[in-house]
Amino acid sequence: MLKFGAMVCVAALGMGVQPGSGGDRVAPDPGSFGIKAVTRPSQDAVTGFNFSVTIEDVLVKVGDRVVEGQPMVRADATDAEASVELQTLRAESELDVQAAEKALELSQVEFQATKQAYEGGGGSTIELDRARLAAENAKLSLEASRQRMREQQIQLRQLQARLDEHTVTSPFDGIVESVLVDVGDTVRESDPIVRVVSIDPLWIDVATPTEQTLGLKPGDPAWALVRIGDEARLLRATIVGISPVADSVTGARRVRVEASNPDALPAGLQVFVRFTQPDQTWMDYFESQDASGAGDTG
Repeated sequence: MLKFGAMVCVAALGMGVQPGSGGDRVAPDPGSFGIKAVTRPSQDAVTGFNFSVTIEDVLVKVGDRVVEGQPMVRADATDAEASVELQTLRAESELDVQAAEKALELSQVEFQATKQAYEGGGGSTIELDRARLAAENAKLSLEASRQRMREQQIQLRQLQARLDEHTVTSPFDGIVESVLVDVGDTVRESDPIVRVVSIDPLWIDVATPTEQTLGLKPGDPAWALVRIGDEARLLRATIVGISPVADSVTGARRVRVEASNPDALPAGLQVFVRFTQPDQTWMDYFESQDASGAGDTG
């Protein structure tokens, strides 16, 4: 994901002020600020299991902040745990390798003895060949036992991965948006379990008239006016992507902007986005609100 570290400039604006109340000004029509759009999470994932399971433990609740890799839901893994335990014994056991090493050692001793006897005139060629082939075969058996041990270790990793799949973890740093299961529930493959979103930064996809996009490029600044009831906030954002395809019906292209969100404003809010510095009417209004706020706190 593109991260441009877009700075946020937050100004609490009293949208319900009346004309003539001190230095306050009535807010201009938000529709005159820019193009209407909606904020959305920059990351959004619905997690689930890859097979049917019974839920054993739910470790998070809606609103919890989670980090990448943090366990959120565990399923009953009794059979998987037993399989891993059994396979661990097999993968860590060196008995077969040790037995093969001893067999090779014995065959080499017998070969040397047979060779000495043959050289002293006390043995036959067939006996010497048999002892030599037995030693070579014992060496192959040792290599085969070592390979089987490596295979057992690989199978252990496979079973461990299968066991790990009994725990749903967070795919990224974010906030739990919904938990769709409870302890004891039986869920099927790919059933939704937990939804995790990241709202810092926020993304805004703006359907922008194509002619307005021709001079834009990723990294250019953008401004977003966010409305929450009678309150409005100004977010300074950055363009992170422009669709290479224009809609033939609307004549618009999707311009994606990214705005940092340290105040954790919820996604899904209506915004008005522009790609040029706000005009003087808006700047005067912002300045009047900043001055009014400074007087209140002073």
